[in-house]
Amino acid sequence: MGAACACALAALFSGGAQAKPIAGLSRDLPSAGPHVARAVEADEANLPYGGGPVLHSNRTHVIFWQPAGSGLTFDPGYEALIETFLSNVAAASHESTNVYGLTGQYTDAHGAAAYDSRYGGAVLATDPLPPNGCTEPPATGPGWTVCLTDLQLQAEIEHVVRTDHLPTGPTDVYFLVTPNGLGSCTDATSSTCALGGSAGYCGYHSVTNDGLVLYAVIPYNAVPGHCSSDNPRPNGSTADPALSSISHEHSEMITDPSGDAWIDAAGEEDGDLCRFSFGAPIGGSGSTAWNEMIHGGHYFLQEEWSNASSACEPRAKSYSVSFEAAPIPPRISSLSFTAHVHDANAPVLSYRWFFGDGDSGVGRTTSHRYGRLGRYRVVLRTTDSWGNWAFDARVIRIVR
Repeated sequence: MGAACACALAALFSGGAQAKPIAGLSRDLPSAGPHVARAVEADEANLPYGGGPVLHSNRTHVIFWQPAGSGLTFDPGYEALIETFLSNVAAASHESTNVYGLTGQYTDAHGAAAYDSRYGGAVLATDPLPPNGCTEPPATGPGWTVCLTDLQLQAEIEHVVRTDHLPTGPTDVYFLVTPNGLGSCTDATSSTCALGGSAGYCGYHSVTNDGLVLYAVIPYNAVPGHCSSDNPRPNGSTADPALSSISHEHSEMITDPSGDAWIDAAGEEDGDLCRFSFGAPIGGSGSTAWNEMIHGGHYFLQEEWSNASSACEPRAKSYSVSFEAAPIPPRISSLSFTAHVHDANAPVLSYRWFFGDGDSGVGRTTSHRYGRLGRYRVVLRTTDSWGNWAFDARVIRIVR
């Protein structure tokens, strides 16, 4: 890790080695059947802004911890589905067609928490378990006998990052994913534990005590009676329920990474306000229904809170763009281009033209002269204030 990266992240989360608050606890939800769509728990005002930073882009990393000698392993295909999901999330960056397109409405002094993600890869860690640091509540939890505190999980994350020379820049975020049977609690005396009923969680996010690593903990969610595990599983995998917790924590790390940006007085962030809201399926049926399509992948994810509509939403409002081209006399090879925007959710801030001959231009109106006769595919890309893109394209012919 370069010194510049360390300093940048430490500055973002100032406070040295002081204990960092755990944020964004994704509360344990009962299995509620295929279509959970309740109202927000209270009459919720829009999320206030506390003055802290948001992430203007992010790079995701996954640590799958399968401790050697523990007998705790991941189900077949579990890791692959999570990796595919995060890869698809990255590939669909700047689209308004899935739930991540809502993050850009949340801003700081430097701009939007834009949907701009990259996937940095995964590590399978086999470090042995330390001694138990806590006890999962036997009455409300899944009965796991292994239990580690958040500090112990932090130590594993830091060890893997250090040993594998992984990046800790200000936009790097880590998911620590644990297998069935590996429980956790926020601390040794807390009843706030993985899948611990009404006081438990399906995941949470925080930053390590040294201020260097943004991370989320994602325990095994596919336990009957917990974490909406009876919701549809469009990929037929025990990892399907965990994907909703991952998207919840990912969105909150983008919009409120240090717990002082977009968060209300009760400590609720954009994912927390919609943990009961999954919305209606848009494809499939029954146990394989899906409510989000991300880069061709089908997923069943919770909605996120939108200040723009004061409601839980499955995705940003799509908008469309179009353009017209007209010759500039007397040279037919010179054309003027004018863009038109339709039903924008947020103001369009930039227009970028790709003329099909290697040249580009900017502005709602622009012009271009083609040096040769022929057919050219012209593409217009607009960017709105949330950082989402819309496109129009057409083929034009330059003739004598």
